[in-house]
Amino acid sequence: MNIKKLSNRSKYILFSCSSWVCLALPFQAVATTGYLREPSISGQTVLFNAEQSIWSAPLAGGKAQRLTSPPHAPHDIDPHPVLSPDGSQIAFLANFDGPSEIYIMPTTGGVPRRLTYENSRIRLIGWDKKAGILFSSPATTGPYYFYNVTAVNPQSGVKNLYPLANANDAALSDDGRWIYFTRFGLAMTRDNMRAYRGGGISQLWRFDLQDGKEAERIGSRQVNLIRPMPWHDRLIVISDENERYNLWSLARDGSDPKQLTHFTDYSVLEASISGDHVVFRKGADLYNYDLSTDELKPIPLDLVSDNTPRTPYWLAKPAKFLTNTALSAKGHAAVFTMRGHAIFAAPSPRRQVVIATPDTVRLRHAELSADGKSVIAFSDVKGESSIWRFSAEGSGAGEQLNEPVAAEPVDLSVSPDGKQIAHTDLAGRLWLLDITTKKDQIIDVATTDGTSSFDSLSWSADGKILAFVRTRGTNLRRQIAFFDTASRRLEWVTDGRYESFTPVFSPDGKWLWFLSDRNFSLGNNSPWGDRNLGPAFPHRTGIYALALQKKSHFPFQPSTELDEPSDDKDDDKKKDDKKKSEPKKPLPAVEWDGLSERLYKVPVPAADYQGLGVTNEFLFTLDSSEETGPLKSIHIDNNEHKIETFAPKVSNFEVTPDGKKILVVSNDPKKDAPDLFIVPTTAKKPDDLAGKTIDISQLQLRIDPIQEWNEEFLDAWRIHRDHYYDHALHGVDWPGIRKHFEPLLARAGDRSDLDDILAQMVAEIGAMHSQIIPAKSTEKPATSLVASLGAHLVREKNGFRIDHIYQGDKDLPDQQSPLAAPGVDAQNGDIISAVNGQATLNIPDLSILLADQAGKQVLLTLSRNGKEHKVIVKAVSASDERDLRTRDWEIDRANTVDKASKGDIGYLHLGGMSGEDMESFTREFYANIDKKGLVIDVRGNNGGNIDSWVLTQLMRRPWMFWARYGNAPSVNFQQAFQGPIVVVTDERTYSDGEAFAQGIEALHLAPVIGERTAGAGVWLSDGTRLMDMGSARTAENPYFDMHGRWLVENKGVKPDIEVENMPVATFNGRDQQLETALDYLQKQITEHPLTVMKPEPFGQPEPAGTHQ
Repeated sequence: MNIKKLSNRSKYILFSCSSWVCLALPFQAVATTGYLREPSISGQTVLFNAEQSIWSAPLAGGKAQRLTSPPHAPHDIDPHPVLSPDGSQIAFLANFDGPSEIYIMPTTGGVPRRLTYENSRIRLIGWDKKAGILFSSPATTGPYYFYNVTAVNPQSGVKNLYPLANANDAALSDDGRWIYFTRFGLAMTRDNMRAYRGGGISQLWRFDLQDGKEAERIGSRQVNLIRPMPWHDRLIVISDENERYNLWSLARDGSDPKQLTHFTDYSVLEASISGDHVVFRKGADLYNYDLSTDELKPIPLDLVSDNTPRTPYWLAKPAKFLTNTALSAKGHAAVFTMRGHAIFAAPSPRRQVVIATPDTVRLRHAELSADGKSVIAFSDVKGESSIWRFSAEGSGAGEQLNEPVAAEPVDLSVSPDGKQIAHTDLAGRLWLLDITTKKDQIIDVATTDGTSSFDSLSWSADGKILAFVRTRGTNLRRQIAFFDTASRRLEWVTDGRYESFTPVFSPDGKWLWFLSDRNFSLGNNSPWGDRNLGPAFPHRTGIYALALQKKSHFPFQPSTELDEPSDDKDDDKKKDDKKKSEPKKPLPAVEWDGLSERLYKVPVPAADYQGLGVTNEFLFTLDSSEETGPLKSIHIDNNEHKIETFAPKVSNFEVTPDGKKILVVSNDPKKDAPDLFIVPTTAKKPDDLAGKTIDISQLQLRIDPIQEWNEEFLDAWRIHRDHYYDHALHGVDWPGIRKHFEPLLARAGDRSDLDDILAQMVAEIGAMHSQIIPAKSTEKPATSLVASLGAHLVREKNGFRIDHIYQGDKDLPDQQSPLAAPGVDAQNGDIISAVNGQATLNIPDLSILLADQAGKQVLLTLSRNGKEHKVIVKAVSASDERDLRTRDWEIDRANTVDKASKGDIGYLHLGGMSGEDMESFTREFYANIDKKGLVIDVRGNNGGNIDSWVLTQLMRRPWMFWARYGNAPSVNFQQAFQGPIVVVTDERTYSDGEAFAQGIEALHLAPVIGERTAGAGVWLSDGTRLMDMGSARTAENPYFDMHGRWLVENKGVKPDIEVENMPVATFNGRDQQLETALDYLQKQITEHPLTVMKPEPFGQPEPAGTHQ
């Protein structure tokens, strides 16, 4: 498979001449091999995707012709081309006009015509000669993960929605009677895993379109069955029966499985059928399997391309990839780490220097040397990360300072005297590197105390003492330690009773300032009050100091009559002048005896402080728990210790060791780069920042995609080696896996091919939480053009009928659909005849007129009973519309439960386990606190980390009650739920949603009803980003029951009562799982009614021992 490289000039000739004419043109061709994906076959013609473009070639192989030009952006979408049965047309995905949609065009070329207006995550499936183009997309009602299969007529655009809930792939029999389809599978979670056997396994089904009865599940229930393709009286599928995907043949009822291919090196990933031929991809190649002869052949192809996506380009806005900032010791300049590069910069007009390294190298955590002449950073130039020194001028190749430490680097800090570098790694080791001798020694190992991370490496101004922070023991509270580089003495200066962090030495060497969570002032006063989840202690963080010498006088200490008289201002000035003229004295030595007992608290209110900077006159800290907040200055004095806002909306800052300069980083998501300035450390930043700002908004980086992809491949490989929870990687030969997949990099035609290679590679380990996150784009996403009115609309001859306005919480008017917002006169059945004055009569979909209107006022002309009126609404974004649809479904479930139980049973749905979901739980759980029973629905829960919070609330049960005359009884625990509970799960209950369900079972809080969950039982930190901010997610933190047994991973949580929601019944509105949950609760309520809280007659309590 050869791709011949064209010059930029000749590339345009390809579209206007036949292949043999093009080959006769005089150009210097360079033969490479393409990365071929997404094949589609019709007769003797094959389409495929290479370089995110569509190509056509003979089935027998030979010259391939490019049919579409490459995408204009470096990170576009894959076209997933599908060839019509007669070979005359192509359907494909593109985002020419906003979101990804289906377009069609003749195979002979022409302008693509948009066919669908789903405005959502559409998947192109195939082209049936009778039914039309098949695709799957989220259902028009219900949560985002409810997919349906639809056929659309390529000429008229008329759609036929098949009544099959949660179908995501499908094929029709030749006579059109049967549809074979799949449900669930890893395609829905985007995990990459060999031999997946969790509850979300891909299921194969068939449905008789003539009789319309319930669909039937066919084939093995223990393996993944994907991509059904009818052939004569058989069904061809891709199956992982033997752990690796291969082609298999089944009888039409799913019986009689026969393996057709027997690959062990790569999986069969995509397939298309026409006649007796199945074309599929394996690795980066296409193959032809002849079903009539059982003959397998590779398809040799020649591609002629200029390889545009592989061509070096200039990246604008690289500050979008900023990961680290560091200030020089004297405050004259700073160094920034972005997109794997280090940029040395000073306030304008000085030049900015991009440290010269190949694109096959990633620099991390760049800092400046003490003299500001060198950049110190982790570099993987030799294949593994080690510390390197580069000239800040940009000259030279750099100097390696230490050997790789066989673990991913985490942080480094250069001592102010320029002699040593402290650095940490993922293996939980703290190292000290002597820059002169290059001797690298371990000074502390966190794993000896059951942890693996350090933070807040901080040096004394003379570089003699290193302060660092890590947790110790099982209480997981951070503590501060000192390491004396001369005596090699290590001493913990705070204990584990309170969290202590962010240590900073004063410039004069007399104080260690730090933050600590020691303020526990009750924020809610008592256990009473609505939705009281327990005692709350906000604003815990205070500022503290340790006196490094015994006779140090705390500068915040109020003066007393015993203090020596202070000098007047003139004397102070003379004293300062004298200090300037005197030679610099060594800092006072740390007096270790009683050090941890010389503790002081700064007399300012506790708050949500983060970050700390110190001078001899001021303390600087961010007063915010958010990503950005006000940077405060605190005057160090013994009088008013005034607190002022130094700068608003600050995301990061750093003070020089001498306390004279401060670097401030202020992020504004609307800007291409953060605001950066270096100014003196005064109470407030100066109003005039001329000559003090560093402008990196105009910076550009030259990117060589081929080299960058090679670096990112190796980085992803190392990340899995170092982060994966099992260091043996399930026994996989990980070096061998690298050698196996690395040759594919030479064939990658665009960034999405790298993602595909990474997906194949990480699948070999066999773990969930293994999604590949694409590279970050600096361009505005195409989905940003999508806007919605928060309703399901149906095309009518005179406009668009409002079929159903999505319901919102009636008590939260700000969360209503735009058409249900207060003051908007719109209702189901109204016809939308115009949008912003433009008639809808000849518009194929209303989304065309709503494009780019999210968050803006929109004028609608509505017709009701033949009369028109106008309303103003504010359109919502695609993500907001998704939330509205989910909330509408939740309210429908709640209404169903309420009606069926006559108000006795409550309902709440948790779509995830994030902070927002805890807010939702708090609203809905306590709204149902007086019900006799409760359904907690975690179907489709996409995980998070709040399971313990929710479980804690459910563990609270009443044990007594108060009953004052004339008042209703109230229980203790306050607002505890009294009745029975059920938890409902399904195949898409994922990660922490599964931990919650497992906790429900383990703690015997309620039965679990529904289907076995997905099986994503190893958690992760999600901090493993590549240079371009893409990611190969890595499972890091497994969990076990209290007997040490594996939980969840690759099996899921098995419900106590298994109930399957069938495809047709579910599509038609039935929810068998919810019905079963209701039946269970109603039976429990009948058989075990709640205790009536009726007190004995009021009077003197009976003496002890009366009741036996």
